Amino acid sequence: MKVENAKITWLESGLPYSTQYQDIYYSKDDELAESQYIFLDANRLSERWQQQAHLENFQIGELGFGSGLNFLQAIKLWKSCETRPSHLHYIAFEKHPLTIDQLRKIHQRWPSLSAQSALLLEHYIDHSAGCHRLLLDQDITLDLYFGDALQQLNTRMTNNCPPVHCWFLDGFSPANNEALWEENLMHALARSSDESTTLSSYSVAGRVRTALKNAGFEVHKAAGFGRKRHSLTGTLPARASQAIAPDGKTTQATPWFDLPRVGFEGRTAAIIGAGLAGCSTAYSLAKRGWQVTLIDASSKPASKASGNSLLALRCRLFNSTSPEAEFFLHAYLFALRQFAQFFPGGDPAWKPCGVLQMRNAMNKRNPLQAQKLDELYSPQVVNLLSQDLASLEAGMTLSEAAWHFPAGGALNPAALCQRYLAHPNIHCIFDTAVDKLSRLENRWSLETGAARVTQADVVVIANSHDATRLAQCADLPLQSFRGQTTVIAVNEKSTRLGSVVSGARTVFPSVDEQHLISASYATGTQVQTLANDTRENLRGAASNFADDNSLSDIPLSDRVSIRCNSPDGIPLVGMMPDRAKMRSRYGELARNARAKFSTTGHDCEQYTDGLFLNVAHGSNGLASCPLSAEFLASLITEENLPLSEAMINTLNPSRFLIKDLKKQR
Repeated sequence: MKVENAKITWLESGLPYSTQYQDIYYSKDDELAESQYIFLDANRLSERWQQQAHLENFQIGELGFGSGLNFLQAIKLWKSCETRPSHLHYIAFEKHPLTIDQLRKIHQRWPSLSAQSALLLEHYIDHSAGCHRLLLDQDITLDLYFGDALQQLNTRMTNNCPPVHCWFLDGFSPANNEALWEENLMHALARSSDESTTLSSYSVAGRVRTALKNAGFEVHKAAGFGRKRHSLTGTLPARASQAIAPDGKTTQATPWFDLPRVGFEGRTAAIIGAGLAGCSTAYSLAKRGWQVTLIDASSKPASKASGNSLLALRCRLFNSTSPEAEFFLHAYLFALRQFAQFFPGGDPAWKPCGVLQMRNAMNKRNPLQAQKLDELYSPQVVNLLSQDLASLEAGMTLSEAAWHFPAGGALNPAALCQRYLAHPNIHCIFDTAVDKLSRLENRWSLETGAARVTQADVVVIANSHDATRLAQCADLPLQSFRGQTTVIAVNEKSTRLGSVVSGARTVFPSVDEQHLISASYATGTQVQTLANDTRENLRGAASNFADDNSLSDIPLSDRVSIRCNSPDGIPLVGMMPDRAKMRSRYGELARNARAKFSTTGHDCEQYTDGLFLNVAHGSNGLASCPLSAEFLASLITEENLPLSEAMINTLNPSRFLIKDLKKQR
């Protein structure tokens, strides 16, 4: 999941030069004017935005993000247009991202774009392959894909992503970077487009025009910029877009994961559950203009598993690349960006003090391997520190080496939920347990007892293991794990603790002269505190440190909460399957687990319209909930999805139903 950064040198003129591709990043002849002419003007952006102001989203795609010049120009033009669609969604692909320092140096050349540059640099990330969702402004989203463009495009769940309205083809010269102009890639662009799509490029090379034509585009030479005689424009005729829509697939091995295209008459949502999953989902929908009603059986948000005074933000690590590993990496990175926006420097609710994870914090049946982690993860995500260096980082002598998450930290989940729920589009109803969902005229009715609580176009069930009390969720294989935390007072040694230390137990730096120790882990739902768990918390916390009496051994208080997990340890996030229809459609799997199915338009009917799930985040919810919520909101509102198709399938709640069929259950 690592990505190789750009290798550049600086010419005497000050222009950046790629040593990987032996090419400059932009023209020597007024790069701003060239960008304006070749990309913004050629695609008639200003005119189209005025004509299409009714659109919720306008999507621009770019091959070759590079220095971000075209993006900066586009968002400057966007802000200058009084009449425009509601939201600009920019989707860019870059195999070798520039580092933040390189980007900052390049942007100094463009003082007229200083405001746009500051906005990008505040959120920009320069490591880790995959899609990075950057929420730059209320009406501007940048999905920045790092890695091979064809591979990244092919990971998108094209059928559930809206078409791109225009493409900027701005890679290095076709003679130096053939891969970014090959025909397979142009076919991938066509699959992500429709008859409204336009494209433009500085290159009119014969191989480029042929590749585009073979993919279905009509291309035309236009006047070039500066010393270049020609530039290129193109469109995708309706007949071509219809021939390839929606994603060029006629069959697939797992048709049960095909999701229907959604579309709702209204923009109202009801969220059941006011923990991290529910509050983050409510926020992600509310900021898109939806009216959200949040309902919870408790008297306030973050009352149960999300109610500990502190949670540690770190990335769940894996020894090899997989959709699960990619999801937890990008969930962690997205959470870091969101928390930095919510809690600017100095806010006590979020302390990015770093997290040190010791070997005994992990499942010993599958221990983490340092060499594999080093190959997989960027050092900005995690790196292995010796015992001495880890102790220096912690401010106390640790008992062993540790993996260090330099950007991680400790967060108050109640403060986070309050931040989510502060959005004016969210209305909360507490002390109310929803026990029935009914479908009435394309809307959902939420009921408690004989009384209707509310109605909504969309319902998201996010109330942890209590979800199984609803008929639609009765068969979900949710598991409950009891966890007990303990609070102790600081002592002379522990006042020096500067990082979160996670071993047999997790110890947080002091807040108000107290340390939180988190947490026991056992099956069950007993909510009473147990003296043995307190003793084990104290013993486990002490084992993190080499010196005797590093921590106080006198407990001040304990708290019990029940975590919700799934059998495979992965959250259940996505559309709710219709169990009866799915069992009927794929019943052959019970007789032949390798049965093949032809995909039809009816496969998507095995999902329940307007009903979504966001549960089973276990002990990783602080990291996994924000991106899960953003994915659900994107799915519900028909935006580009920030997760790959493989990640979406991994989270899909129907996976357990299909597994049961294959096991003849």
